[in-house]
Amino acid sequence: MNGISTTLQALQILAVAVLGVALCTLAFAVGSAPQPPRERLGLRGFKRAQSIRDNRSFALIEPLMRFVSQRMYGLISPSLRVKLDRQIMIAGDIAGLQPEDVLSLTLMTGVAGTALGMLYGGGGGDMLVFGMLLGVAGLALPHLVLSSAGDQRVRSIASATPAVIDLLALCLGAGLDFPAAVRQVVDRSRVSDQPLHEELRLLLQELNLGRTRRKGLEQMAERAPCDPVRDLVAAVVQSEEQGTPLADVLRVQAATSRMHRSTRAEETAAKAAAKMLLPLALLFVCVITLITGPIILSFMDQFSS
Repeated sequence: MNGISTTLQALQILAVAVLGVALCTLAFAVGSAPQPPRERLGLRGFKRAQSIRDNRSFALIEPLMRFVSQRMYGLISPSLRVKLDRQIMIAGDIAGLQPEDVLSLTLMTGVAGTALGMLYGGGGGDMLVFGMLLGVAGLALPHLVLSSAGDQRVRSIASATPAVIDLLALCLGAGLDFPAAVRQVVDRSRVSDQPLHEELRLLLQELNLGRTRRKGLEQMAERAPCDPVRDLVAAVVQSEEQGTPLADVLRVQAATSRMHRSTRAEETAAKAAAKMLLPLALLFVCVITLITGPIILSFMDQFSS
């Protein structure tokens, strides 16, 4: 037993030493990496300032995150930067994050999770196990939050698009042009923080800056990659190219979007019923085990006696 305990202690010391060397190597790589230009402009700069003003927790960690991000800028490959930038854009430029900010948050939450796990494990043999488990959970946390925010935003935009198309058709039928109809929908909206209305405001700003309607709509479809928005963009672009009345096209598009939304709701309900079969089966097995377990144990005791 003494030999086994000595071996376990040696393995723990070796693991801590390897972890220390890895952290030192990572710190050297981060510290020697080239720093990015300090630029906080545009939509993400506005979102960053708004998050710092409204979220006290983010305001506390933002200086450290910015410090780490400036040193991780040169460690990101171009393909990874494009992928992370797209995820942030789909999530609505959440907190004005940049791709290097996502990696810095991943590093920070991983280190924090490892430290919490080692503190929870104490000085026993479970210290490294808890540290590794919570460290891996911390590494995955920023990416899970980012993907969840993007999915929720896309679903919100998809569900609100048919009603907005109806309003656009009404405004166009009243004699307004397309930018004026979009401005009317945005100004008369009761929910100003709805993701779709935010996208419409961005579309108006791009049109005011001189960008073509087609380019602005394509950018909107890229920021909100869902079928209703793609269909809306395709309908407006096609109407502009062919010269057909846009109000009639949007009325047809609204009816089609509502039909597709009903179809997706039915498909989701059918999939939910199928997904519930396995949890219900496991619950049924647990109930049967709880009922029959004491009976089986009592019979075994009687036969053994």
